[in-house]
Amino acid sequence: MAPSLMSLPLLSRLLSGARPPRHTLVRSAFYIRGNPHDKPNWLKVILTLGTTAGLWAFLLQQHKEDILEYERRKSLE
Repeated sequence: MAPSLMSLPLLSRLLSGARPPRHTLVRSAFYIRGNPHDKPNWLKVILTLGTTAGLWAFLLQQHKEDILEYERRKSLE
């Protein structure tokens, strides 16, 4: 009977003579930082709010121009 797919990596390691690592402590790629809400980055906050306001202003202006163009083309028909 063929071995199951789950045991293939284990079986290949046993047959090749590879040993599992002896140490159990592994250095993590992730670490816990301090609470970011204690000291907000005001430059990022100002840039984010300014960009949002600028995009909304552009969107409203574009909408107004689109409405005027729609009304102009509607009157031509």
